[in-house]
Amino acid sequence: MKFDNIELADGVSGARDGQGMKRVSTHYIADSHYGLGVGSGGDLNEDYYVVWNEWPTKAGTLGDHSNTVSSTALAGIGITTLTVRCKDGAVTGTLDCAIVRKSDRKAVRITITGSTKGHYETITVSNASTTITAIDPSDGPRTPETGRLINLGYA
Repeated sequence: MKFDNIELADGVSGARDGQGMKRVSTHYIADSHYGLGVGSGGDLNEDYYVVWNEWPTKAGTLGDHSNTVSSTALAGIGITTLTVRCKDGAVTGTLDCAIVRKSDRKAVRITITGSTKGHYETITVSNASTTITAIDPSDGPRTPETGRLINLGYA
């Protein structure tokens, strides 16, 4: 399973030291107005990073949302609450990403294909357009970071 994007809006890899998940609407892609985190506010969590193939763009007014995900595959990598900061209007595009735990590179894939704002604000598997699945280590995820580690002889 391959994910092509790891570079944050500031041009740095999310897998690097001092980087990670942050619930800031411009942290991943500038002007997307959509951010995922595991902490409150703009707190940085360096234990995880996000890689993606598709990232939504939102319009409207910014808002914060907190989702209990303890009954999903995310709990298997230590995430029980997933926080979202996004605008509340129209959605362009879809979400296809993986959250990777840095310590052991275990990952969970999140896909959202819905067209309503609620699908992207309230991330739950009860939404028919949302899937949250563990990625089998034999399937990856294959990312620019795993390629870098293989080249350096670490993986």
